[in-house]
Order: sequence, then structure tokens, then C-alpha cells
Amino acid sequence: MMKYPYIQRALTLFTASILLSIFTSHSAEARVGESKESIERRLTSSGGIIYRDDKLEAARRRGMPYMQYMDFLGSSADVRIYFKSADGRRPTSSELEEKRVNAGWDLHVVYINGKSVLEVYKRSQSMSGYESNQLIALQGGGSGWKKVGKEEAEASAFGYDMESSDGSVRAKKLGGDRILFVDAKVDAGLAEMRTNDLLEKAPLSVEGF
Repeated sequence: MMKYPYIQRALTLFTASILLSIFTSHSAEARVGESKESIERRLTSSGGIIYRDDKLEAARRRGMPYMQYMDFLGSSADVRIYFKSADGRRPTSSELEEKRVNAGWDLHVVYINGKSVLEVYKRSQSMSGYESNQLIALQGGGSGWKKVGKEEAEASAFGYDMESSDGSVRAKKLGGDRILFVDAKVDAGLAEMRTNDLLEKAPLSVEGF
């Protein structure tokens, strides 16, 4: 049970509003907003696999920006991590070890009620400009992208420096080997919930000084 009743009420409303936005705001071409079935069908047909080992998954999730927000997303949220080799070859089970980094991509997807709301693409080495541009184009859903400066950015849980032209998806490069895409309404909602959570915890945190 959550310690803060405001957060519990807000979480219920937030999850409901996000589910509505997911089903109404994305075209079939976009990746964020797609169903789990569509994403997994495309990945597995091109040699991708789903990580199934708990220890392996835990190691891959470590340090990922979405982990700090999982409590806010509620029980309908699910994280899946996929691996796709750089050459499209299907990896063997012996290659998928906790401490081994194979040439290719890890794709982290956060689903809410079976629909993607956040995706992190992590390259085993620094991704090329051609690769990052291709990912950005795939996620645009045909709407194009615009750069967003810090002074222009709205409330955000993850921070972003790009936004799709229709405002539905935000993106941020995380170093040279990762890029994050997130549903704009999810991003803004998580930022608001995080702020409210900190405000409620502050009196208890400083009590006794």
C-alpha cells in the first residue's frame, strides 16, 4: 500500500488518462504507441529475441532512467527487454550472458496495458549518426521532428531535446550509445507526479530540525 494517499489517487487518474491518450494519439506507423504484439512480431522476424533470464534482465535494467518511475506507473506497466544483433543473426543462448556485451542492440520497452509508452535503444558501441537518424525517422510516424531548447522544453520526467512535429513523442540522446523515446503525455504526467511526491515527503523529511 502506498504511504501517500494523494499519490495513490493521482496514480489512478494518471493511469486512466494515459491509457486513453495511448489509444487515441498515435498512428499505426509510430513505434511508441504500438502494441506489444506488433513490436515483438517485427523484432523476432528480424532475428531479435526477448530476454527471459531474471538475472540477465536485472543487469540490463540497472541504471536505466525509467526504473525510478515504475512505482508511479502502477500494476498495468510491464517492461520487456529485447536483443537484436547488429547483423540480424539470431544469437545463441550461450551468447546471452549477464556480463557479456554482444555486438548489437538492447531495446527496453515500457508497456502500459500492452501499448508502448517508452523505448530506450542501447547500442553495444557508440551508434553512428546514420543509425540514430534512422531511429528518429522510424519513431516520427511520418510527422517529422523539431529540436527543442532547454528554455522551450515543458515539464518532463526525463528531459528531452527533440519532439515529433505533432507533439506526441519526445526524444533524448543519452550519451553516444543510447536514445530514449517517450509518449509526451506520459513524460509530463510522470514529472508532475514526481513533483507532488517530493512535496508531500518534504515535511516528514525535515521534521525535527
